[in-house]
Amino acid sequence: MKSTGGLFERIVASESLEMAMRRASRGKRDRPGVRAFLNESTARLAELQLNLVGGTYSPLPYHQFRILDPKPRLISCADFRDRVAHHAICGQIAPVIERRLIDDTFACRRGKGAHRAVLRAQALSRRYAYYLKTDVRQYYDSVHHATLEELLGRLFREPRLRRLLSVIVRHRLPGQAEGRGLPIGNLTSQWFGNLYLDATDHWLKETRRAPGYVRYMDDLVVWSDCKSWLWALAADLSEYLAETRQLALKSERTLIAPCGVGVPFLGYRVFPGLLREQGRRVRRRRRLLRQREWAFECGNLSAEQLVACVRSMNGSRQFLRAGAPLHSELEI
Repeated sequence: MKSTGGLFERIVASESLEMAMRRASRGKRDRPGVRAFLNESTARLAELQLNLVGGTYSPLPYHQFRILDPKPRLISCADFRDRVAHHAICGQIAPVIERRLIDDTFACRRGKGAHRAVLRAQALSRRYAYYLKTDVRQYYDSVHHATLEELLGRLFREPRLRRLLSVIVRHRLPGQAEGRGLPIGNLTSQWFGNLYLDATDHWLKETRRAPGYVRYMDDLVVWSDCKSWLWALAADLSEYLAETRQLALKSERTLIAPCGVGVPFLGYRVFPGLLREQGRRVRRRRRLLRQREWAFECGNLSAEQLVACVRSMNGSRQFLRAGAPLHSELEI
């Protein structure tokens, strides 16, 4: 694995930090913490740069909150100053990690979002008879810090960059087990999460010669014409992840079935000739639409904002041809 140098100076450059600030504030400029940082951006960026260069950078405590939709999660929101640092770091390390990833790894990559992953899954379902669908139990909470630091150390040779990455990896989450876990919500966590299972991708494709394979973060699907081979692979994959990444698969969510019954993947049931949204996804979209319409009727949402919301909700359906638009004509 070839390591890369010369990135730390690019990360801490004034131009890099300013660009990172613009990316981190996109769509969030009305939030008090973001607005306060932007109002004093020159001084705040200079202080952040001084901390990074001097090796005294320390992330501030996370703001945590729970969400229930689409499923229960504990979100850890970093301070805006730290999000600026994350964007500056990822702007330099992401291209290096990107070169390691296989084509069929999706999530947090340009042109490889959830919709592309679903379409790829459908293409493979047309080609093979059976599929193995599984995912990792509590993936972000289970990432082993020492293992992740070793992976990052193989890619990035600069001591100062490696120390900075370790500071971010080991920034303690309240209630998290010592030496484990990445916060859900950080840009860095998404790239670290992709890298953490990269060796698994290569093992499946190059060592086990999986005929068809797609991964979206910790959701994995393997296709084959041999059902018994998939059963054997499921056992080997569970053992491989436990030994190399200290991870466990959800045995209750591991499924091997004919492609004709559809692959449950990223909120869709993926059939060879049809994409069908799963019920909870449909109910969630309808609930959100009712909430937006109610906000509009109460005067808390403008007509332009309501139209933008409906177009956003319609976007995935039209892209995947998964159904008719919510409203053919929106009358306001």
